[in-house]
Amino acid sequence: MKKVEKNKKGKKRIPRPEEIIAEQEAIFSSIGDPIMGLAVVDKNGKIIHANEGFGALTGWKREEVIGKFLIKVIPREDENRNRIPFKQRVLSRVLLGKIITTITVNNVAANIEKLPTFYYVRKDKSRFPASSVISPILFKGKITGAAEVFYDITKEKELERIRIDFLLLASHQLRTPLSGTKWLIETMYKGLVGEMTKKQKEYLDDIYKVNEQMIKLVSDILNTLRLESEAALIKKEKISVASLFKDVLITGAAAAKERKVTLQGPLNHRTSIIEMDPAILKSILGSFLSNAINYSRPGQKVILDVKEESGAMVFFVRDFGIGIPKHEQKRMFERFYRASNARALKPTGTGLGLNIAKMLAEKIGAEISFKSEENKGSTFYLRIPKRSSRDAKVRNKN
Repeated sequence: MKKVEKNKKGKKRIPRPEEIIAEQEAIFSSIGDPIMGLAVVDKNGKIIHANEGFGALTGWKREEVIGKFLIKVIPREDENRNRIPFKQRVLSRVLLGKIITTITVNNVAANIEKLPTFYYVRKDKSRFPASSVISPILFKGKITGAAEVFYDITKEKELERIRIDFLLLASHQLRTPLSGTKWLIETMYKGLVGEMTKKQKEYLDDIYKVNEQMIKLVSDILNTLRLESEAALIKKEKISVASLFKDVLITGAAAAKERKVTLQGPLNHRTSIIEMDPAILKSILGSFLSNAINYSRPGQKVILDVKEESGAMVFFVRDFGIGIPKHEQKRMFERFYRASNARALKPTGTGLGLNIAKMLAEKIGAEISFKSEENKGSTFYLRIPKRSSRDAKVRNKN
């Protein structure tokens, strides 16, 4: 407890304004020192306070930045060194009251927007990856400023890079023996090492299926790691929707025939053209179609179609199969997760398909959603906004 100061007459001494300000400045400047940068701005975005950690991380002295716009003192960049414009800075949206995340602390509502990883540019023009949280400052219900806390996450990024490099190497090394096993099995199928009995062929069939499952698992893991490491590049091409559907349906034809499931494409001829990465579109729709086929029962049908909405094209795949239990639906895009009824019907599976599809959709600025009812089927949607490729690229980076 702070000791109450008294004057010579024994009465409580009231601190002078300059003493109060000096004490508050001392407390504020020491917060998070030196690993946490902290800045407070007014409603116009000008810095009114900054702690010692701010200077340690950015190279600016506190007295140099007071009264300057925060977004000019520490510019924000994406992975490709592109500067983020003023209107797209989260600080600007927070000051305007456009908040993404709301939490409640001690029964007091506090609007907080959490930022993804980005880069801050120091005074000497070098930069560092940061993680940041911005919170508006409210007075009588009005936003009078904002406080930003940010951290240097260089070590975390490096550890993540090492982890991904190791997993990529391990996965690539796994591919070699699996490919070799597949070649040996095919050689035996051709009878190049002698005739086999019926029983031997049955065992060889089982070995082949298990090996194919392992190849699929390694391939899915590699795709996931490439997406996480930003190694996947997005290409823009004008493609016919009719041609896209034809390719996707051909890819799923063999699995549908084996499961005795009927595939149904668009009933009307479509001449729509979409500018997008064809490989990504085929991968997402192929994942939807594969799941629909695998979790349908013999004699059922799977529908692949598209509809145009105001400002978007919505591709969808509908099945009438086992559906997804309601209490499990919120976990469908988690890595390696598979619904309980899906595991019962088809024990083999990686649980990576929808996770990869979701990451691919985010890369092209699209959205994935679904509706499902157990034992009545599911419909998965891919909603692609009608906007320029540049707009999609900017949204993806921010």
